[in-house]
This record gives sequence, structure tokens and C-alpha cells, in this order.
Amino acid sequence: MRPIFAAICLFFAIPALASADDPYTILGVSIDATGSNALEAQTLAMRRGQAMAAQRLIERLTLPEDRAGTPLDFGSAGAIDSIFDDSAIAELISGLQIDNEQRSATRYLGELAVNFDRRAVVRLLSSYGVPFVESQARPTLVLPVYDAGGQFYLWDENPWLSAWTSRSYAHALAPMAVPVDGGGRAIISAREALGLDEARLRELASVYGVSRIAVLRAQEREGVRRMGGFLVSFDAGAEMVVDTWGPETVYGGWNDAALGFVVGRENAWKREAIVRNTATEDLRVTVIYGGLGEWQSLQGALTGASLVTNARLDAMSRDGALMTVSYRGALEQLTSELAERGAALEEHPGLGWVVRSAF
Repeated sequence: MRPIFAAICLFFAIPALASADDPYTILGVSIDATGSNALEAQTLAMRRGQAMAAQRLIERLTLPEDRAGTPLDFGSAGAIDSIFDDSAIAELISGLQIDNEQRSATRYLGELAVNFDRRAVVRLLSSYGVPFVESQARPTLVLPVYDAGGQFYLWDENPWLSAWTSRSYAHALAPMAVPVDGGGRAIISAREALGLDEARLRELASVYGVSRIAVLRAQEREGVRRMGGFLVSFDAGAEMVVDTWGPETVYGGWNDAALGFVVGRENAWKREAIVRNTATEDLRVTVIYGGLGEWQSLQGALTGASLVTNARLDAMSRDGALMTVSYRGALEQLTSELAERGAALEEHPGLGWVVRSAF
């Protein structure tokens, strides 16, 4: 067990956070503390920031009802730093990064990003018997359309777009991003997005390498903010699927609305993906592909899935392979996770269970 000041000192020695977007990274933790001197203020701020980040991570990975009755039930037991000591929290952390640092003789401010050690977090959650989600949903491209009294804005004069670009949601369980590199502007307009122009949306999905787009319309009238929209999905060889979302009233600013939408999608994903049955089952599958690149992609989806404990290659040809897949959880959960990773698992009348590209 290392004391909290060791983790603070470690901050100065470790490199920046890994570029991979994983759910074990917490961004944007504001820290602010005062003390009798600069070092005391910094130590207190870092301690609080790490504790807040650890609590946010546990809340991200788990559901409140699964934490109930355990020391991780923050609503009843209190904040995480009242449950665990500083060294226990520090043991969960693998890296720190701070931005917007400000200091005086007695005060320390900044914004903390914390990278957590997945194995340490899994050990903690498992020790209390709290089920947790083990993988991210597939990424969603967000088109935030602002309705200003019947005038629709997507790329310019859009406070709703600014709310989405003010922070990153790449590490969320339901990762989301907006097309801010200028490529989307040439493909789709605000009205085409709201009209669910399938050709434009499919082109946008292809350019950004996604199979899911959220078209979210926001408006403010007489001081009341509301938002709603559509969740559009594209699967290989299938028609565009559209689910309606909202509208609902926004309490707070547009930044709060964006965060609320992401958290809602995270909770939906957790309820779908959390594994409660840990028994292992074997499944014989035929992997169908059209070339080496597609085979490598499908093989990576299978071997990289959090529910797959083993994937054995039994036979292989130019356009197909036989594999035995050992997995945990329900078959429906495996199907869902593979779909998020770009692989469709389905039952074929002649071949049995088949894995192919989902998009």
C-alpha cells in the first residue's frame, strides 16, 4: 500500500495518459484546496481529486442497485474517501495528468485526469461482489442541431454544438464524438440531419467509421430548454433503424444536457451488458469473411470481447473459419457485445452459429 503523497510524486515522473480511449480513464476532475502553505494545498487538492475520480469510475462501471448494501453504496455509506483511506485509493491509480494548474502561497487549483489500473479496480469490485460492465458500447457520432425559432443550425452559431465540443466523451461507456474536423460540413446540413436523409447519414457514418448516429435537436423558448431526437443505426445489409428519443426538459445548461444524454446511454448499456452469470459455455461458430483484412477484424472482435475467455481456431479456408468460443454470461449479451465490436453473431439454418461483419 503506498501513501497518497507517493501517488502525487509519481505524477511528475509518469508520461501522459495513454491515447487509447478506455472507460478506466476519468477526465475533467476540478480540484481546488487551500492550506497553510503551497505543498499542503496541493496535497489536499490531489487527494480530493483522486478520491472524486475513483468514485466517478465506480459509478460509471456499476449500477446503484448493485452497490446497495455494500461499502460502495455511496448514497448510504458516504463519499469514497470516507470509506477507504488515501493509500487504498492510490492503489487503484496508474497515472495522473493535470491541466490548467494555478497556485499561490496557500491555494492550489487545476483539472485532473486520472488513469486507473483495470486489474486493481476489478479486484476491488469483485471483492465486494459488485457486478460491473467490462466493455464499451460502440461509438456514436452526434449531430447536435440547434433550433433557434425555426432556424436550424448545425455547424455555425450553435451553442448546442459548443456544449458537445467543450469536453471529451471518448472514455465514456457509451463513447460519443461530434464531427468537428470540417468533413461533416460538406456532407450534411441541419435540415438534412433532422429529416433523416439516409444517403447523407450513411455517407457520414462511412466517413467517420461508425454505425450509429444520434441526431439531437435542442431549443430554448421562454427560458425553458428542451432536447430530443433520433438514434440511427446501420447494420450490414440492413435497412436504417431509427429510434426516437425524448424530448425532455433540460435542467441546467447545455453542457449538463450533453452529459445527461451520455450518462443515460451509459446506464442503458450497463443494464444490457453487465454479466451476472459467470459460468463458462462453449459455442462452435463459423466465421465468414471476404479477405484477410475482414478475417483479422472479426478474429479481433472475438478474441478481444470481454465476455470471451477463449477463442480456439479449429479450421480455416479462404473465406471461412471454424472456431470454438468459450464465453461468460448470456448468449444475448455475447451477441450484443460482438455487435458493438462490429461482428454479428446469428444462427444460420445450414451453418449453425455464424459470425460475420456487422457493418
